Amino acid sequence: MAGRALNAPLALAHTSLAIRLLGAEEFGLVILLYAFARTIADFVDFQSWQTILHFGTKPLQDGNKPAFFRILRFSLTLDALAAGAGVLCGVLISIWGRHILGWPDSLHIMGPLYCISILFMASATPIGVLRLLDRFDLISTQGIVSTCIRFIGTVILWLTNGGMMEMALVWILAEMTAGSVLMVMATKELRRRNLLDGLFHSGMSFTDILNGPQLRKQAPNIWSFTLLANLNTTLTLAFSHVGTLIIGSQLGPAAAGYYRIAGQIASGIAKPAIMAQSTLYPEMARLWSQNARRELYLLAARAAGGAGLLGTCLLGATWFFGDFILDIIAGPHGNDLLALMLWLLAAEVLAIWGLPLEPLLFTMHRTAAVIISRALDTLLYLPLLVIMVNIYGLGGAGPTLFGATGLLLLMQLGFIMGNRRTKTDT
Repeated sequence: MAGRALNAPLALAHTSLAIRLLGAEEFGLVILLYAFARTIADFVDFQSWQTILHFGTKPLQDGNKPAFFRILRFSLTLDALAAGAGVLCGVLISIWGRHILGWPDSLHIMGPLYCISILFMASATPIGVLRLLDRFDLISTQGIVSTCIRFIGTVILWLTNGGMMEMALVWILAEMTAGSVLMVMATKELRRRNLLDGLFHSGMSFTDILNGPQLRKQAPNIWSFTLLANLNTTLTLAFSHVGTLIIGSQLGPAAAGYYRIAGQIASGIAKPAIMAQSTLYPEMARLWSQNARRELYLLAARAAGGAGLLGTCLLGATWFFGDFILDIIAGPHGNDLLALMLWLLAAEVLAIWGLPLEPLLFTMHRTAAVIISRALDTLLYLPLLVIMVNIYGLGGAGPTLFGATGLLLLMQLGFIMGNRRTKTDT
């Protein structure tokens, strides 16, 4: 909670300074660069933290270090391959597809340069390690590193009258530092628990690490699980960074900047209620491995009820104080964003009510259900978003996201209820 409480106001503070320093147009360009790099990183990232939790929990509990090392090697290797592929794809797309993205010629150097940050965004394995080892305190501490650097950098640029290029470099530095700190934390924690000696040794090949006979015997479905987790994350992008890129390409960088501000405020307000989400999946994985089904469903219901009620109260408070918040953060254009911010916050709160659904489906080995629901929702959301922003401008983005979030949760709930009914009949 302390990490969330510190991160949200710092993020809003540097955003407020940045838009006043750069203006809506140039701040929007920085947002588009970040959204592009994050989209590429998440697209190539295999979300190996889920693989670590799914296949590494039992070996670690049993003290089976060789089995745990096989999962850890597999995840680290995938992260390295994903990071290299992401940088290459990002550079090529930013060079040859700049105009399709709606970027001006002024980004012909900064676009490819910003892709360096992708190397440090592919950090799923250390997150999985820290979650598995119950070091959520370290994750919380690391989570504010990039925000602190952006805040300090923005203050320096404010004092020195810096420009958009310097701001983009600050954001690159923030990602590089945050990724490096996360890897150092995970490495130190593994060393402290004597879980590094023997992790890698001579004579290993990529084939052994990624598809060796011992790995196949220990986790025969590890590749299907990992690929499906990556596909699910790719589909999730439609509701975050891809949406920002679409708005930027349809309405311009300024609209993308304002959408980011409204979304950031909504996310910041909802952060206290979302804090349980990062701890939910590991606990569900443990209960599932212990065959504690009743406790598993009880945990999901309590998490949804507690976080949902808190989120709803925060939404009600924002209804009354939204104008004041926007005036402080976004300046004279803030009042125009109130309706959009409330819609985005309502979508966040709706997602909070359903926050246990997706982890529960993963825990129940219903990965295909997660993919199907996300795919159907994405197929409806993206074209509808293009239509709505072209008809209603930036104001059309909020209701579209809210409707898509509701549809997704209904589909996920339907799969869970169907699975429980099947188990009962059996």
